[in-house]
Order: sequence, then C-alpha cells, then structure tokens
Amino acid sequence: MASSVLFTGASSFTGLWFAEAMAERGLRVVAPLRGSADSYEGVRSRRVERLQACAEVVFDCPFATPRFLELVEAGTWDALAHHAADIDGYNGWSFDPVRAVQRNAAGADVVFAKMAERGAKAVVVTGTVFEAGSGGAPGSLAANPYGLSKTLTTETLRHFAAWSNLRFGRFVIANPFGPFEERRFGWYMFKTWLSGNVPVVQTPDYVRDNVPAPVIAAAYADYVEAMINEPATPAARRPSGYVMSQGAFAQLMAKEASHRLGRDLSVDFARQIEFSEPYLRVNDEFSFDLADIPRFWDQYVEYYSALHKSGDLN
Repeated sequence: MASSVLFTGASSFTGLWFAEAMAERGLRVVAPLRGSADSYEGVRSRRVERLQACAEVVFDCPFATPRFLELVEAGTWDALAHHAADIDGYNGWSFDPVRAVQRNAAGADVVFAKMAERGAKAVVVTGTVFEAGSGGAPGSLAANPYGLSKTLTTETLRHFAAWSNLRFGRFVIANPFGPFEERRFGWYMFKTWLSGNVPVVQTPDYVRDNVPAPVIAAAYADYVEAMINEPATPAARRPSGYVMSQGAFAQLMAKEASHRLGRDLSVDFARQIEFSEPYLRVNDEFSFDLADIPRFWDQYVEYYSALHKSGDLN
C-alpha cells in the first residue's frame, strides 16, 4: 500500500511541483486547500486544476480548522508535509512576523497530536534561506521580517512535533523558478522580452541560489520518503541550484531563452545602491541532474511563450 502524505500549501508554485514529484514516487498525496474550488484565479487557478491530476484535493479546508481535523481523523497517515505558511506581503519590511507566527502555529499542536494518533511518523516543515542561521551564513540573524517569522515558526513546530512523538524534518528553499511561478523575476524577464523590450535587473549584485522547480521538487519527494522510511531522522535538506549573482543569472536566462526563441535577447543592469537584504543567501547541497536541465529550459521557455500567445502574460 502506498504511503499517505497529508500535504498543505499545494496551491502554491512550489506546492504544485512538490505534489507532482511525490505522486510520481508512488506516494498518495492528499491536499487540503484553504479556498473553495471557484475562489482561485490566474496562475493559481491553473495550478489547482493541474494539482487535481496528481493529488486528492479537499477544498474549503484551512489548516487546523474543524474540517481539517475531520480529514485527519478520517484517514491513516504516514507523514504530514506542512508546506503552507502565512506569506502575504512576505517580501516587504512591513510584514508582521509576530502575526505570521501566530497564524502559522495556531492549532498546529492539535493537528500534530491527531496525526500521530492516526499513524503518522513524521512532519516535514518548509524553511527558507532567509531564516536565521541559514543561507550560507551560520549564526546570522534572519534576513528580513519574513525570515524571522519562518525562524520562529520552525522552532515552534519543532517543539510541537517532539511533544507529539513525531520526527521533525526541515526542508530549506532558496529561489525556485519554473513554470507556474508567481509574477516575480522570471515573469518580468519574459514579459519584457516577448513584448520586444529589454529588461532591467534592479539588484544585479545580490548572490542568490536559483533552483529549477523540478530539481527542488525531486529533492523534496526524496526527503519525504526518507522521513517516512529511514530508521533515523535524516538531516535537514538544503537543495541548491545556480549559485551566482542575479545579474549573471539574468544573463544565463537570456542565453537559454535566446537559443530556444531563435533571437538574441539582452539584459540591462541598474547600479545597485541599496542592500537591504544580505549580499549572499544560498543553499549548499548541489542537486542538479545535468542531463535533465536542457529539457527544463525547454519547458520554461515554452511555458512563457504559450502565455504570451494566449494574452495571459500581462
């Protein structure tokens, strides 16, 4: 019988990729979503539609609510893969870390205890390179308020897991990119190129760790399987990808896209004078299967080309 994983946060960009990777491993993925079936729009709607092909989706089921607890009690589980978190406005300095921790931790102790009662062995919590002591900077403070909220959430959930006799696993995310991503760096670059203009990278000097979505998803699925099946708790996973300045990564992206679109694409760079975040934030576990990387770039460029043709890249 396939191992059963209760997976939160599946409508997010990485959540979809993680769910698909776990399903490909033969894991049964049950994905409770916060919203109703008709509440998702844009790229999130497309993710939810695709998610239903690889997971058992349960709508109107926010974490730790009575409906969520009923779902837990109705099943037999091997692990809770807790990927959901309060991230609204996460990239701003007005983000409230205390409120986020309260929202992230509310009811988690009850959920963990009930998961253990229903057979679960482990909980896997998603972290970020912007947490304190992460991102290649041991002993450092959190990089921003969001990183602080994730730091405090991790420690809270670690305690809840121990008190419920669940093994605790931590999976650290750097900068994932790929199809179905949010409207951030990749979206801006392709939107600008495909409209015939030249994108300008505003923070070319930051050194970041850009990880292709299928690479990080495969690492996540491997880790969840290890948390379920290995006798000892595996160490935290920190999968890494392209470690370079954002300027260099933009040039790499231009090269890969130029080759596939059949035309030369260029990039301009602003002079970076603001360093409100740490210069370096990266993971340290190189995770590429180099044979698969050309296929990923094919899919990535095809994804944005299709959005452009349909008029959805706006």
